[in-house]
Amino acid sequence: MKHIKFRQYLLILLFLGLLLFPMLNRKNFLLKDSENTENREPAPKPELTMKNLDPFPLQYEKFYNDHFSLRQTLMKSYYDLNLLVYRKTPIPDQVVLGKNNWLFLGGNEVDVYTGKNRFTNEELNILKKELEYRQNYLAKQGIKFYFVIAPVKATVYGENMPENILKLHEESGGKQLLRYLKQNSTISCIDLYAIMNSCKKSGLLYFKNDNHWTKRGAFIGAMQIVKTIQHDFPTLNVLALDSMRINSTITTSGNLTAMLSKTKLFVDTIIELTPKNGFYTNEVSKVGYPVVKGFPYPWEFEMVRERKDTTMPKLLLISDSFGGNLFPYISEPFSRSVKIFDSWQYKLNEEIVIAEKPDVVVLIVLESNIRNMLKYLSLK
Repeated sequence: MKHIKFRQYLLILLFLGLLLFPMLNRKNFLLKDSENTENREPAPKPELTMKNLDPFPLQYEKFYNDHFSLRQTLMKSYYDLNLLVYRKTPIPDQVVLGKNNWLFLGGNEVDVYTGKNRFTNEELNILKKELEYRQNYLAKQGIKFYFVIAPVKATVYGENMPENILKLHEESGGKQLLRYLKQNSTISCIDLYAIMNSCKKSGLLYFKNDNHWTKRGAFIGAMQIVKTIQHDFPTLNVLALDSMRINSTITTSGNLTAMLSKTKLFVDTIIELTPKNGFYTNEVSKVGYPVVKGFPYPWEFEMVRERKDTTMPKLLLISDSFGGNLFPYISEPFSRSVKIFDSWQYKLNEEIVIAEKPDVVVLIVLESNIRNMLKYLSLK
């Protein structure tokens, strides 16, 4: 009987200890928590006032949940348990675990892969008119316009998507839009789907732990764009992949593993591509164009590269985060190149066009963000 009572008391003490430990640890720092990997600010501690009586309980609950002792360590353990034991992510609406340990961004990018987000005829017509307006606006100033869709990772590496995610339509919304524009407009569209699919066996074009393309993928995309522009500007040079020095390093990082509490369970490759003879262009000082209000990455809003040969055409690139790895390569043939990441608005940016007076404007839109263009129309 005594040993039974002892176990009962021990269980009670353990239970009380588990309840009290977070408070003791918070006060005395007995155990250090893991790094916070969430891409948001923790909820602030609310003040209890007469005017704040009703919302206070919910506000304090959010605060406590965000500041619970060892919260990040417990979350990381929970995430790793799901990944190791159940072979799924605990946030499948945000991150999808595919075959061969490939991670994919959920939400809109999965909708692109399945064909759920295909466009209506009305939306296709609005996008056509908007792009034609931009083409005509730029043509009046002697500027050539090119429209590019950056494929999401799942449309290039669909064979690594999990089998329980089924396609509703074989043609994604991005492919649908390109087909529509080629059949119904004079827009200079650059198709990256075919080149990406034909080159993916030669090396990684997208990260396994991240939704972006690698520098190899960015280089291939950039040269496909330059190759098309070369029809209008024959002096532009298209760089060959064998003219690049390629170095690879192993990593466990990536924006998708960061969303999974920086799990170390997945291995990826960082690919560095640098010209064997060095870059023709160098990064130079920014003009300081006004950053879009509320843009979370203001340091990425504007980038400028120049080369000594000022006889070459000038480029203005409007893009998103996919423009980062691509920019050093696409800028190589141009005398001056300006990249604008306008907070996923993909606007015409007339003020910058007027100030820069480029010869070429390239608009690159990530396939899952095309509908953003419908929110920021230049054609009223």
